[in-house]
Amino acid sequence: MVVKVYISGISGNKEVKKRQQRVLMILDSKNIKYEVIDITEPGKEDDKDFMQNNAKCNGGTVSDPNPRSPLPPQVFNDEEYCGDYDQFDMANEVDTLEQYLKLEIPSESLPGPDNEVSIKNGSVKESSIEKKYKNSNVDASEEYVNNEANEGASTNEEIQAANTELDENLLEEVENEDSENRLKPEYVNKSSKEIAPANDENGHENGVISSREPSNEKEEIQHTKENLSEALIESEKAVSTE
Repeated sequence: MVVKVYISGISGNKEVKKRQQRVLMILDSKNIKYEVIDITEPGKEDDKDFMQNNAKCNGGTVSDPNPRSPLPPQVFNDEEYCGDYDQFDMANEVDTLEQYLKLEIPSESLPGPDNEVSIKNGSVKESSIEKKYKNSNVDASEEYVNNEANEGASTNEEIQAANTELDENLLEEVENEDSENRLKPEYVNKSSKEIAPANDENGHENGVISSREPSNEKEEIQHTKENLSEALIESEKAVSTE
């Protein structure tokens, strides 16, 4: 099956020339094999008659909307008519050019047991494309849940670390505040007043004891002096008697 494009190489209609160039350019861009048949060349009278007799659309233009005979370009697949320029352009726009040209559709796009959707007794058979789509959605949702769990775990760790740091800061502030209070005059005076009575009592007792201790020492010294003086007097008396 060969795509045949019937054109006019010497047409004086500019719109016809532009249409012919566009059809050939699109076929080249899509790597579609085709055969160009110029109905104005010598010896192509039979091809011209075939085109005019079998074309179902007249290929009207703006300048000539209702021509007496079909205007090129006209497209055939062998001897099977495909359409004129307007139909060709529409098929290209909606991406159905292969169907328009009546070419063999690739086996991948043909309906089959793996990619057809059949409805029977209220049951729907999913196509392979739908299955892939659902599987991809499931994988994406699982990945999302895992990411959320990881983010939640990291968030909990961050909260625990922040709470620990907060507790340490509070403890440090309390210790600093306590040490500052100890240095304040009010705290010192209060502490000294609390300690003073005990010191007074101890001091009173210690004072009594200390005052008694010197008095006893003085008495002993005085007693010793008296004993020495008495001993001297007795020794002098003994000397004088001799």
